[in-house]
Amino acid sequence: MTNSRWTTGIVLLALSSALSMGTWVRGGGDSDATDAEYQLLRDTQVVFRHVAQRVQPYLVKIETVGGSQPPARILPTEEDEDATPLERDPNLFRDAPGSRFVVSDGPTTGLVYRSDGYILSSSFNFVREPVLISVTLGDGRRLAADLVARDQVRKIALLKVDATDLPEPEWVDPEQVSVGQWAIALGLGFGGDRPSVTIGIVSALHRMKHNAIQTDAKLSPANYGGPLCDIHGRIMGLSVPMAQRPGELAGVEMYDSGIGFAVPKNRVDAIAEHLMTGHSFYRGWLGMQSDPHGSDGAKIVKIASPSPLEEAGVQVGDVIVRAEGKPIRNLGQLVQAIYMLPAGETVHLGLEREGEAYGVLVTLARNTELGSLSD
Repeated sequence: MTNSRWTTGIVLLALSSALSMGTWVRGGGDSDATDAEYQLLRDTQVVFRHVAQRVQPYLVKIETVGGSQPPARILPTEEDEDATPLERDPNLFRDAPGSRFVVSDGPTTGLVYRSDGYILSSSFNFVREPVLISVTLGDGRRLAADLVARDQVRKIALLKVDATDLPEPEWVDPEQVSVGQWAIALGLGFGGDRPSVTIGIVSALHRMKHNAIQTDAKLSPANYGGPLCDIHGRIMGLSVPMAQRPGELAGVEMYDSGIGFAVPKNRVDAIAEHLMTGHSFYRGWLGMQSDPHGSDGAKIVKIASPSPLEEAGVQVGDVIVRAEGKPIRNLGQLVQAIYMLPAGETVHLGLEREGEAYGVLVTLARNTELGSLSD
């Protein structure tokens, strides 16, 4: 195994050198590439195909029946066309009104998680609340699946099929993932029996509040819910859309942009353990509206009743100046501080009231648990 990995590394390093020297075919048979360099290109293709072949037994094709399209997003009027997102929608702690993205009826991708029938996918694939879900395994079996629960914050869904002999993939220890290494994304969202493959590198680690690996391998609805792999066919993370704004479709607009995210093993395990209890994760809300123009903190102009802030004794006119120990100068920074915290999580806020500082612990609520906003 060590010698194989060493050889693969040399092949890819040599390929990188060949590409940097511009030894590509220039069309019409005109080329200054040597036979050895062509062989390196062919060998590299073999490496990527080998990854697809190794991972294919763990990939599942998911098909759904029924469900409704998420509501269309409210478009800005002519008067606020030039306004910033915060000015158009200053109440970022409530659900967004939907998305213009159309969720298709086509197949989607999943990944075997445990041999006893648990399968991972992306919650994006189930925003239509389908009536029936079927899963086609790597060995060709087609089984009915139940949606156990889903994480609408980290965009993970957990399915269960009646099977006890599923092959389990090998995952990479997150500590062994490095920026700059090859990243290979696979999916079955285009249909067919063979997975689609896109290639890139690991662009960054610990993104989205330490919940994700970032990659420039093209991620899209075709491979959301599928794996992001290393060149040995080991799973680095589960590919999902992510963004700061709320909603299960948040981040989909960035597909094929060169900015994609995958949830690594340590986060997947913690999330899946909770989902196995049948309880979903929902985005956490404070229940407030803030002045989007503030520069000395997030000044509260409305508070929902009931809401976490009301329960904590916060009042209209108070200013949030710290969240989770980080300074807050405006509403945008408050969103950045807590946007990945699900309902039920506790956040420490530092506030000011008429020049006096105080702090509170606030347990975030699900948006449906909030009342109406009042001044």
